[in-house]
Amino acid sequence: MRILLFIILTSIITLTSCNGRERKYKTNAEVLKENKLLEFFTEEIKFVPETYTEIKTDTILSNGFKIKMSYHSLENDFVLESRKLKNDSIAKIHHKNFEAQLLVSKDNVIINKSLISKRLFYEFENSSFWASAVMQFIWVDQEASNKNTLCLNTSFCVPNTDKCKDFTLKIDEFGTIQIEEINIFSNTI
Repeated sequence: MRILLFIILTSIITLTSCNGRERKYKTNAEVLKENKLLEFFTEEIKFVPETYTEIKTDTILSNGFKIKMSYHSLENDFVLESRKLKNDSIAKIHHKNFEAQLLVSKDNVIINKSLISKRLFYEFENSSFWASAVMQFIWVDQEASNKNTLCLNTSFCVPNTDKCKDFTLKIDEFGTIQIEEINIFSNTI
């Protein structure tokens, strides 16, 4: 009987002492910090662009080249940027990578069907640049194109920095692609 009474009293004392009195006057943020959960609950997650994005263009040039281009975001391929905000929370921004599908014809004959993505340009820069860069644009350069060559320009940038690389893709009348880096900075004295 004494043992049973001792167990009941011990249980009552144990259960009443676990009522959270020591946390009563703490803020939720303090409790989360104490349990190392604050960063998890204060993360802000964004996607750029927020939804799937696609731009389709059809271009016919007077030199006989016709270009069908589909430039679109990749849903499961992104560059992660983390920033600490003023209120000690963390913003994780997922910048979606882009690629372009090309269909090029010359005088109504298909000469090139290709996929343009940053993997095509790896030899022009170190791997750390490509790990954090996103394709910004791809467009037809009508002024640089001539009767035997179609010129496309593309740009890759590291988000929220001034680190960019620009390239020209020259497609000849047989569909062969030649890539050249554009150096837009010149030294003038």
